[in-house]
Amino acid sequence: MGSIAKQEEASILSLAEGILKDTKQVISYLKSSKAALPTFSAAAEPLPTAPDFQQLQTSLRTQLEDLQLLVDGPARFYRYFLVSGYEIAAFQIALTFDFFTAVPAQGDISLAELANKAGLDQDRTNRVIRMLITQRVFQETRPGFFAHNAFSMALHRDEEMKSMVHYSFDEMLKASAHSSDAIKADPFEADSVHCPFYDRFGIPIFDYYRKHPEHAGRFAKAMAGWRKHSYPWADLKGTVVDIGGGSGHVAIELAKFYPHLKVAVQDGDAAMLAIGQKLLSDSVRDRISFTHANFFEPQQYVGASAYLIRQCTHNWADHDVVKILKAIVPGLEGSAPGTPLLINDMIMPEPGSEVPRLWERERRQADMVMLVCYGAKQRTVSEFVGLLKEADPRYVLGKVHAEKGALGLLEVYLERS
Repeated sequence: MGSIAKQEEASILSLAEGILKDTKQVISYLKSSKAALPTFSAAAEPLPTAPDFQQLQTSLRTQLEDLQLLVDGPARFYRYFLVSGYEIAAFQIALTFDFFTAVPAQGDISLAELANKAGLDQDRTNRVIRMLITQRVFQETRPGFFAHNAFSMALHRDEEMKSMVHYSFDEMLKASAHSSDAIKADPFEADSVHCPFYDRFGIPIFDYYRKHPEHAGRFAKAMAGWRKHSYPWADLKGTVVDIGGGSGHVAIELAKFYPHLKVAVQDGDAAMLAIGQKLLSDSVRDRISFTHANFFEPQQYVGASAYLIRQCTHNWADHDVVKILKAIVPGLEGSAPGTPLLINDMIMPEPGSEVPRLWERERRQADMVMLVCYGAKQRTVSEFVGLLKEADPRYVLGKVHAEKGALGLLEVYLERS
């Protein structure tokens, strides 16, 4: 889908015809699934998240983007792209001064009242919210009065989404601005102290969150998304060890969906573990434990039904991942043959593979986050296999659950003689 030949063949008319066709398919899907058609209303319902609908979205978005690029041309594209950083400033200010909470869920608010609630002068309050309105975030209901629309309401009612957006602006994008300087200083080194985040804040990212627990809580909420995978969790019996499980959000969801399972959460951040204790409900409290543990040190829990490491490997450079994988071996050796190590992380496309451009871009964007903030990377299946074999030649890759969503899952086993 992303071949050069197909890009060259694209024309304004063919793209417009494709957009019309895909738009009709999107509408047909929504009607058949009894989902509401999207609007900018603050009361708009969320769109479906099913993989087949996401494929329709990707196809339509790709053609919409190509049509805009052809209509704009290179000069206009770069003029707009270069000022997008200043638009980001409006989001930063609105999040820091909490416009999204200050604007009521229902009804509107005057400029003067919004400025008073935000603790900001009226001039800059006015300029910021009007900038966001041009991005279809918030709306002006009458002169000088503002209300939510679908896009601002999403950040008003969804604390996890708001946390994700806020920590991205507050930490990650500030670090991103230091990328060229940091890499120029260490062009052949990449890890948590040789990366733009360290260059910006003078401290590795994990130490930063220990030093700033108020930001650690926000980061934990931002990371709290959970995706069920096609792995047969129901077949497991006993305890799943959640390595680097943070606040235990994955453990809690696993325990909710599979009442026969116990989950042992391990993490090196005491603040994260403390947050997790507060999240437990009575229905899962007796099946989830929290242990302070360093995943670079040999695994102490033996006899598990599975070891899960989710969205951790992408935070570390190759040599660190090898240490983590080596440290898990004692746990596998002390458990029953066939006990799986489940690596739940993004899977990058192999070089030369033919994948949708926007699908790949989302993964490349995530890979750049790892480069900027952790001196680390997202990996292909073959890269994972290489690190596994380096850690212990007995590691073998079983099934690959390559999900159409953000994350995949690798089933890994330790061969026994």
